[in-house]
Amino acid sequence: MKRTARKLRKLSWRFSRAAWADNHGILLPLRHALISPRIAREIFLGDYEAKEIEIIRKRLTEDDVVFEVGAGIGFLSSYCAKRVGSEKVFAYEANPALLPLIQETYARNGVSPSLTHGMLGHGDGVREFYLDDEFWASSAHRQGGRSITVPQIDLNAELTRVRPSFLIVDIEGGEAEFFSLADLASVQKICLETHPGVLGDHTLSEMFARIFGQGFSLDFSLIRKNAFFFYRGRDERAA
Repeated sequence: MKRTARKLRKLSWRFSRAAWADNHGILLPLRHALISPRIAREIFLGDYEAKEIEIIRKRLTEDDVVFEVGAGIGFLSSYCAKRVGSEKVFAYEANPALLPLIQETYARNGVSPSLTHGMLGHGDGVREFYLDDEFWASSAHRQGGRSITVPQIDLNAELTRVRPSFLIVDIEGGEAEFFSLADLASVQKICLETHPGVLGDHTLSEMFARIFGQGFSLDFSLIRKNAFFFYRGRDERAA
């Protein structure tokens, strides 16, 4: 049945003129200058950030405070806000062009997470950021495309201010720097997308070692092709 439904959805995509599509209860834009045909198709078929949404759907609880780094078009922060309340969701996005679209996504879904423009790093200042034709490939660590300057916000000052329990990190190769700096004292859960093509196996292995060294375990039941879930505390399934 699932396979048939997917085939029908692929067929309907050819004729769709819809401006928005539902993904896990969140309306996402299809017709926008920043949404390429490739991204629009993924949204329509329900493949957009499917790995992350599966992890979050299974591991987010109502008492979590969410800290999302790399908000994209506002999908995951909207979903989390629906689950735990907007006042407990904090999203950060470096690409200034995405900010109005994120706010539009929030408004369409009736949520209002905290949204901050800038990169998180060591100290306050400015950083170089590279814009790609497809927004999800824009990065400070994947050079190419047009270079712009964006604000840098002190990472640990923000972590201390927000005291999140749940981190969501998808920053196109910036994850190694992020976890080399981050004080994870309040964090209990991490949903992380890695980018081996940018960082390589050795750098990512060192990053995993730092996460493990701060008392986290890897949830082997939720490894989803470069997307991982780490947690602190006891594995209740082993009880």
